Amino acid sequence: RVLQLMNLTDSRLAQAGNEKLELAMLSFFEQFRKIYIGDQVQKSSKLYRRLSEVLGLNDETMVLSVFIGKIITNLKYWGRCEPITSKTLQLLNDLSIGYPFGCSTREERCRMQFMLNNHTSEHFSFLGINNQSNLTDMRCRTTFYTALGRLLMVDLG
Repeated sequence: RVLQLMNLTDSRLAQAGNEKLELAMLSFFEQFRKIYIGDQVQKSSKLYRRLSEVLGLNDETMVLSVFIGKIITNLKYWGRCEPITSKTLQLLNDLSIGYPFGCSTREERCRMQFMLNNHTSEHFSFLGINNQSNLTDMRCRTTFYTALGRLLMVDLG
């Protein structure tokens, strides 16, 4: 249900968004990642069977693709909201550490390539330098580029 709600809220982000709802979804993603995604996690066929029935997500690579899409969406639309940006970047950072991106789907690799090719304030407003830049913005940039560096290293093999 959270993933269905995410699709609905993301489709309306251009008009308005709810910060608390976004933070709650990010908390869900963080817990889902810890429990169901990664090398050390036992695969729950029951979970993925249900996700396949309801949303067409057959395995963890498809779910990971949804996560990456959400990360990109949040960084585009919520770049000036520090709590959402920080939590989103932490999810990206955690995924870049704990998951073998080399085995990812074509769609997932295209989305990661988008971040690698478009790391500017035009696409992600928190990367812009302005008079109000503060320590938090710099930490967000550092986390972003650290995760991108890991993705680039995996991409190069």
